[in-house]
Amino acid sequence: MGTFQVGEHIELREIWDGRTWEIRNAFIVKDEPGVIAAYTPASSTALIATGPDSVRLRLPPAEWDMTPAQIPPDRSFLAVHPTGTGHSTILIRDGSWRLLCWYINLETALKRTATGFEYTDHFLDVVVEPDLSKWRWKDEDELAEAVDRGLVTPADARAFYAEGERAVGRLLARRLPYDEPWEEWRPTGHETAM
Repeated sequence: MGTFQVGEHIELREIWDGRTWEIRNAFIVKDEPGVIAAYTPASSTALIATGPDSVRLRLPPAEWDMTPAQIPPDRSFLAVHPTGTGHSTILIRDGSWRLLCWYINLETALKRTATGFEYTDHFLDVVVEPDLSKWRWKDEDELAEAVDRGLVTPADARAFYAEGERAVGRLLARRLPYDEPWEEWRPTGHETAM
């Protein structure tokens, strides 16, 4: 499969145990050796994993349903994926385009598909202040529960923490691909809600 063109519509598909857990629509911003960047506009459509009560699930049970959802109208996401790594960094913005945070999502390396990319989330995340001055772990409780439930091993959890620390170091040092001014990127106009 070849690379996607800038502006091309793709799907970012989160997989758990061979099944779809979430699908977000996005536009390609960059698809080059070393980096894949995709933009999800506010109000875009998505599919999310839900339980029998149609409430979004945080951790995978044995079975789940897929329910249509929508990205909030006051949030948009520019996801920057250093190829071959176990993380992506998402610039989360509000409706006035204010940068809320750099959100490091720990996950498997992206796998290219005919319609976009697939990955598996690793529960643990990192939130970095917009000015890169401070950072903190997020969802440590979910990772602990995932270990307790046998979804991942304690060794996996330690590896996720190590990857998070590497990702933070890479971002703070502005090493590839974070040497680009991603915080200055803006949609060109054709990237609209899907």
